[in-house]
Amino acid sequence: MENLSAHLAGPVEKDSRVLQAELALRRNLRSGSWKEFVPGIRTLATSFGVSPATMVKAVDRVRDDGWISNKGARRRFVIHREVIMKSNGKEASLRTLMLLAPKTGHSEPASGTSQLLLHLWELLSPLGWNIRFHIDDYASGKRRQKQWDQLAELEKPQAIVAILGTPAMAAWARDAKIPMFFSGGAMGDFSVPMVGVSSNLMLEEAMDKLIGLGHHHIILPICGRATSFAAGLKSTFSRKLVNDGFDFIAEFNCPTSDESGVESYHRCLDRAFAIKTPTAIICLDWREYVTSLCYLQQKGMKVPQDVSLICQSHDHTVDWFIPKPTHFHHPLDKIATTLCGWLEDISTYNNFTLLATVRSVLNEGESVAAPLSK
Repeated sequence: MENLSAHLAGPVEKDSRVLQAELALRRNLRSGSWKEFVPGIRTLATSFGVSPATMVKAVDRVRDDGWISNKGARRRFVIHREVIMKSNGKEASLRTLMLLAPKTGHSEPASGTSQLLLHLWELLSPLGWNIRFHIDDYASGKRRQKQWDQLAELEKPQAIVAILGTPAMAAWARDAKIPMFFSGGAMGDFSVPMVGVSSNLMLEEAMDKLIGLGHHHIILPICGRATSFAAGLKSTFSRKLVNDGFDFIAEFNCPTSDESGVESYHRCLDRAFAIKTPTAIICLDWREYVTSLCYLQQKGMKVPQDVSLICQSHDHTVDWFIPKPTHFHHPLDKIATTLCGWLEDISTYNNFTLLATVRSVLNEGESVAAPLSK
């Protein structure tokens, strides 16, 4: 079986699956993916992510234009290169969107990223967008210009969407003159259209919930986040505590590390617990929630009896946990709709000064309770 992965146009969105399968097939034929013969229907269907019946309809359209034929004893699809080269095939109408997501410690994207990607496919595929997805280790904020140059040369995108973008990425896009949009992240000193949820708004709501129950020994470990992002969280945390008449101690309330990963997060928890035992922990993402839960279990502490937990993110496994986590749900469909509108109005990109915030919803779980002693 031929390896098609280097040439595929990406998984095909359901509502326009025949059209998208047709366009993907034409792109492969024009790029020279196969020398003389097209792979069989089942191989194509598997590679393009559609059913064999859908693939048959797409192949019929391409065959009607004379690009391929399946005459002969073996009924193999023969490629007619001379016809393809003379054609102004409609696959050229596809616009390429490169979507970048940060690594999360493994090769597959995080659950929220996968859902956002699906929403974007559903909205953009019928509009003629071909989405190319790449995972890159840019979460640390370090400059990765050479690798991004290589990706841009490979995909030749008309636009880029970065999940949790960084100032270094915004600077690179400006120099490369490629329209870039952020779904969350930090812009630094650069102007990039960005849509996402507000970590500061979620933090305020989480603290209102905890302080209202009597908590004031609350911690928010911050690991591997951009400096400006971490500073904003600390400012919000300090203001909320002080306004309610409590002291803010940075090393206790917001233990911080420039590095990400489980070991760095553990060290932040160790530093806070060495000062005093918190009654509540706010976690920025789902991995940190799970790590906090394990950390407390190792100490023989129970949630929420000894320590309450709130997560500012969501995961599809949330319903499997006992106690059920109190967490925020992000409206990814609204984020995707906003990005789609910006991309369709991309001709005015140079005039963009847009920042859109969508409100997350706090889902009450069972991991928060009043502290044993106030």
